[in-house]
Amino acid sequence: MRSYAGLMLLAVASVLMAGCSAGSTAAFGLFGSYLDSDDLGDGYGGGVKLEVKPTDVLSVDGRASWIYFEDFEIHMIPLEAAVRLNLPLLGERIVPYVGAGGGYYFFEADDVDLDDDVGYFPLVGLEVGFRRVAIFGEARWLFLEADVDSAIDELENLDDADVDGLGINVGLIFRF
Repeated sequence: MRSYAGLMLLAVASVLMAGCSAGSTAAFGLFGSYLDSDDLGDGYGGGVKLEVKPTDVLSVDGRASWIYFEDFEIHMIPLEAAVRLNLPLLGERIVPYVGAGGGYYFFEADDVDLDDDVGYFPLVGLEVGFRRVAIFGEARWLFLEADVDSAIDELENLDDADVDGLGINVGLIFRF
């Protein structure tokens, strides 16, 4: 399963480097995350993203984050890539967007053994700010099931843990 992570990182890096052409802009973002997972409950964390914008209406980004599910003491580490369609309003000050992405999700816990797995998500969001600095918020629905190898409490009778759920990211993005 760890080989999928290497392939995902290589794919994200390739997409981002391919997008770095003349006339494109790049951005770095920091964000806080929330995920309301079906079986794991509420998860909180944060992450970073690197975005390449080859045109005003198209963006590609790679993301790495960390989410902690306190109810089961599970750490989830997503490595993701997303493609966005931007709909700029008022120049670059207000930019609503829609997109889709996928990733590889690592799980670490003491009392629960979940298999790392691949998931995907649609997303909608909004950036508000200036040319170089903006705040953003996005909502997405994560589709992800992780095999349960061993567990305690509520997860012990499950073959698959539904990590599906509504996710919210809010943060700052810096363009350069």
